[in-house]
Amino acid sequence: MNTKSSKIHHKSYDVSTSQFSEIKVRKLTRLCGFSGYSIYRYLVNETFCKGAFLLLWNKKTAQDVAAYWNATPDEITKIVNGCIQVGLFNDELYQNHGVLTSADIQQDYIRCFGMAAIPKEFELLSS
Repeated sequence: MNTKSSKIHHKSYDVSTSQFSEIKVRKLTRLCGFSGYSIYRYLVNETFCKGAFLLLWNKKTAQDVAAYWNATPDEITKIVNGCIQVGLFNDELYQNHGVLTSADIQQDYIRCFGMAAIPKEFELLSS
């Protein structure tokens, strides 16, 4: 019997203690209810869990998220659209590339993973 621990270490990232006072979050909760912010945080977490600075948003991703949260893809898509509407995800990159990201997500990605290699067409960080 192997007595060594097979503990897997995953990266972690900070979440602001003032997150619930942020205007974008407040707008999202007014627009989508309490589940809106939960889904938003889940999507950000999934992005970082994959070691990425963006999350491809398509029908399959919507179905996978919906299955996890016991919701419909339409309910999840409505929340994603709310996140875009209030500015938690970048609308231009969503429209042009079908991805979910933001300047905040990219900054957290760089802090968490120590990599600054975000392709120019996706880069939202100010120089």
